[in-house]
Amino acid sequence: MTEPDYEVAIIGAGPGGIASAHLLREKGIHDFVIIERGNDFGGTWRDNHYPGLAVDIPTLWYQLSFAPNPNWSRFFAPGPEIHRYLQDTATDLGLYEHLRPDSEVIRQQWDDEHSLWRLEIRDGTPVTARFVVSSVGGYVNAKNSVDIDGVEDFTGTILRPNAWDDSYDAKGKRIAVIGTGSSGVQITGALSADAANLDVYQRTPAWVLPKVDFDISPRLRRMFRLPGVVPLVNAAGRLTMDIFMVAPIIHVLSRLPDKWLRRLMPLYDGWSRLLYRLLLRAVVDDPATRRKLVPRYGIMAKRPVISSAFLPALNNPNTHLITTPIERITATGIRTTDGVEHPADLLVLATGYELWIDAETYRPDTILGPSGFDLAQYYRAHGLHSYAGTAHPRLPNRWEIVGPLGFVGFAWLDYVETVAAHAVRIIAETRHRGAQIATVSQDAFNLWNDRMRRDGRVAHLYYTAASSLNTYFVNSQNETPYYRPQTITGSRQFARHSPLSDYQFTNVHVAALSEEQPA
Repeated sequence: MTEPDYEVAIIGAGPGGIASAHLLREKGIHDFVIIERGNDFGGTWRDNHYPGLAVDIPTLWYQLSFAPNPNWSRFFAPGPEIHRYLQDTATDLGLYEHLRPDSEVIRQQWDDEHSLWRLEIRDGTPVTARFVVSSVGGYVNAKNSVDIDGVEDFTGTILRPNAWDDSYDAKGKRIAVIGTGSSGVQITGALSADAANLDVYQRTPAWVLPKVDFDISPRLRRMFRLPGVVPLVNAAGRLTMDIFMVAPIIHVLSRLPDKWLRRLMPLYDGWSRLLYRLLLRAVVDDPATRRKLVPRYGIMAKRPVISSAFLPALNNPNTHLITTPIERITATGIRTTDGVEHPADLLVLATGYELWIDAETYRPDTILGPSGFDLAQYYRAHGLHSYAGTAHPRLPNRWEIVGPLGFVGFAWLDYVETVAAHAVRIIAETRHRGAQIATVSQDAFNLWNDRMRRDGRVAHLYYTAASSLNTYFVNSQNETPYYRPQTITGSRQFARHSPLSDYQFTNVHVAALSEEQPA
């Protein structure tokens, strides 16, 4: 049997890659490499460093359980602080010696003859590994094009959230921000006060909820250093989310017939919209602007943006919310369909990312299993499905940290750590059995996806029929493969105690001998 370069290859050095590496070492597995297309650890927090960037949930819940940090500066930490935390964690764990930076994996192909994965690296030496943990993240690439004519004609500066030029001085500039998702909202709030003029181009109004942010005092930091305090805070957050949010949707509302749900959902959204109008009245001065800001979709149909800077910024006389559609980008600014020319020195294209929930994100001939199986072609033909958000029966020895119907809970780092725990557990079990191949069975895969369809019925109905909105919760196939309809408690329990009988463990030597026996 051919020996691979590494026992395990981890693709991606973001939070999921760090968690996977740590858990492998806890299982006594030290023969692994972390292959990263960037130059350092950090993932999206390395790539994004635009003005106003901050985490959108309280930072105490946005950390890895094995690397608690009692020294956060703010309740919602700024982006650079999150990046430093991930770098420091990788340093403390000794992971830099395993890092292979500036190495983009462009093809993953299973070698059935030698029972290993062959990873093709752009402009680099290929890597072979017995097992692969793909942790490329959920926001795979910023969209490299916008559906607006004339971008190439603009003679000013164009910046994207994930490719921000920190040396660019926006003070006194005429700025156009296209997009009111999380990035666009944060950038607007950060640049509004110093801009000569700032135009915010909104296609779909978002739910922008206030952020209760504050400096964490030295006294609180001392308290968080006490043994067990941070884990207790995290456990309390998970339990609260389960009891008041996840469990009612999965275990209570799912028992109601569709006709009842279709009546209840608009009532819930209507009540939420009333409260939001009250918030807008309290914060935004201009009545016409307030009317433009009221979302037309339900509050849970698209992840709300958390910001206390965006709405007040619209009161600045130099900041304008523009909802007239863009006709084209010109050499000196933006022309809207009413014929008005809006001059700009800087265009901020906050127009979104390629997401893991879209079949189109997966390129053909890049992830290949035995007998010519192509994951991208499968997703296009059959929709996005996985076992536990991570494994596929046609891809042995491979797990995705961010996969279809995978996200569970409310903290990204908690989620990726949970999925990594499942992958590493199966890798360790394979080695313990003296086997070389672990493959989730087709029956287990089918049963799991049947369960996901059943338990996710309420969310699917809300995101599609009730909300009639195209968001990153709903892909082009009208599927809703973002959230995993399972409690946080249940998902963590599953990661550590799922039925090992759901996998088939194969010893290559035994399989080879049986094939050589005469019929």
